[in-house]
Amino acid sequence: MHQYLLGTLLILATFAANAQKHRTASSNGISQKKSYDRNDYQPFTLSVKTGLTQFFGELNEQDMRGVSGVSIGRAFNKNVSLHLDYHSGKLGGQKTAFFNSWFVNAYNNVELTVKWNLTEQFKDFEPGSASFSIYGGLGIIHFNANAYDLDHNQLLRFTNSKLSARNPHFLRWGRPKSLANIQKTREGLLPLGTSLDYKLLKHWKLGLDYRFYFVRTDKLDATSGKRLINPEESESYSDTPNDKFSFIAVTLAYRFHLKH
Repeated sequence: MHQYLLGTLLILATFAANAQKHRTASSNGISQKKSYDRNDYQPFTLSVKTGLTQFFGELNEQDMRGVSGVSIGRAFNKNVSLHLDYHSGKLGGQKTAFFNSWFVNAYNNVELTVKWNLTEQFKDFEPGSASFSIYGGLGIIHFNANAYDLDHNQLLRFTNSKLSARNPHFLRWGRPKSLANIQKTREGLLPLGTSLDYKLLKHWKLGLDYRFYFVRTDKLDATSGKRLINPEESESYSDTPNDKFSFIAVTLAYRFHLKH
């Protein structure tokens, strides 16, 4: 599936190059300076996406899994917009050396991001139908991960059980204090990304989204540090770096204007 996603990226990049090469003239027919049609400004966006995830941690031999999501956005001008995203997906990977195990992680997350359209910001002339943006924000992830033996698929490690209890936000605040039997671990995350979008019709855009996550935990792969103990809620802190993951996804967005 990732071949199709990369193919889509190449197609969109070609569209972007052509859009910049053949910029349309403004309404005055003389210069190419920006002269936007006010009816084209659609501040609200509803989009869906689907793609593949990639994990970076202890069990980092890749097993790309799927992700899907929905987003609603509000543009404050042509350059800056605010988006609320929800994603549901899986992470996967394995490591033969030392761990001899593979893992699967089912997660859901919610994020609030600010998007900056660089094409609109820095082009003095009409930017055309293609645009390139960067974005960043804050979010929260709920997940459950299990690690299995590579030879016999026996469960080796897990992040949640009947003995699990919710962690405080920082180790210095003490050990878990809330009720036991936590079904999913809850941690903060920092999403950063880029997107390439192409305007298909007046209200529709097709895009490619690459997003990278820094997560405030080291147990997304049911493994914390170079050790074989269960990294559940009560044992989730280690001295090793936190885990990270990313996704690449195709997006389809509908742009609209709320009429008063």
